[in-house]
Amino acid sequence: MQFASDPRRSSQAAVSVAAEPSLRIHRTPSSPSPATPAVGDVGGTREAHRSITMNTRRTGALVALAALLFTSACGGAEGAADNADGTTKVSVTTFGCEIWNTWAIGKGVYGKHRLDVELVRSGGGSAAVAAVLSGAADFGYVNGYTAINAYNTGFPIQMVSGVNVNALPPAKPAQGVFVGKDSPIKAAADLAGKKIAVNEINGINQIVTASWLKANGVAPESVSFVALPFAEQVPAVLSGRVDAAQLGYSLLGNNNDKVRSLADPFASSDKIYIATYVAAKSFVGKGDAAKRFHEAITETAQQLSDPANTDEAFRLLSECQKVPAETLAAQPQNALEADVDVAALDRMAQQMVDLKMLPKKPDLGPFVTDFARS
Repeated sequence: MQFASDPRRSSQAAVSVAAEPSLRIHRTPSSPSPATPAVGDVGGTREAHRSITMNTRRTGALVALAALLFTSACGGAEGAADNADGTTKVSVTTFGCEIWNTWAIGKGVYGKHRLDVELVRSGGGSAAVAAVLSGAADFGYVNGYTAINAYNTGFPIQMVSGVNVNALPPAKPAQGVFVGKDSPIKAAADLAGKKIAVNEINGINQIVTASWLKANGVAPESVSFVALPFAEQVPAVLSGRVDAAQLGYSLLGNNNDKVRSLADPFASSDKIYIATYVAAKSFVGKGDAAKRFHEAITETAQQLSDPANTDEAFRLLSECQKVPAETLAAQPQNALEADVDVAALDRMAQQMVDLKMLPKKPDLGPFVTDFARS
């Protein structure tokens, strides 16, 4: 079994994404893409493939624009409601392929915590933040950088749970900066002036890769980041359209023998919250549904860490990615961690300051709910 785990939290599970739940998934309206994209998510993609150098100014204003557009499109929603059976109906944004949601719904973990979960499709982190602000969803699935940026902008949100964190040494790398097997590029220094594919401009993959480049003496602005869906990144590397691509091993599919990794940029940055959940502050304060949601995520992570569940976890992942389960089982996965380490978020905020994405670090203490803290 090659599930990765944070060595400081060895009891935590380590599966990233898996089968798309078949139960009540709805799609939220998509907000128009601004001229300069906002901070985005590990799971989001752009249909317009663009090659641009890093431009990170005014991200807060763009998230605000996304929220305004989403609110205008959706109007207000009533949010969580209690059912006759004593459960609370809640809506959760999804990219459609998260193992923790599939497991928690299919195995009744949400039900055990008196939650009736409805999954709502979201195109990315900014849309998820907008969804919880407008009442179109109760819990928004976002990466830690997007969450910090939205909170710093002044949106009344709180982080109610962590989910996915990077695999840290001594665990096997779960992410990589991949080049062709015979590429002359051997190290970070060779990427100056090159094109690197990421799934979203100014998203988590670009932020982490840029920080890794900077730590290795390469100016991030010397690199052109190209937005491509994950499925197109390895073909783009092999065709020469880009020189490298940053993605997870679990997304390589059957291309393991065609590329090699220069390094795992996520392993060079200490703990990073690849996926978290946020909720409107008003929602958190009006009941205990947010606390129960965090408890359900915690129990799900514990169940996924049980070796007895490994085969089924990879079977679900295989059904989603259309890749043989045995291939996926050989690829390290990111770790699951439900509790939120505020110090880790603070380090992530400092990365954003160093990359000039934030003017200064915000006070993240009030941002993380007490029940979600590690």
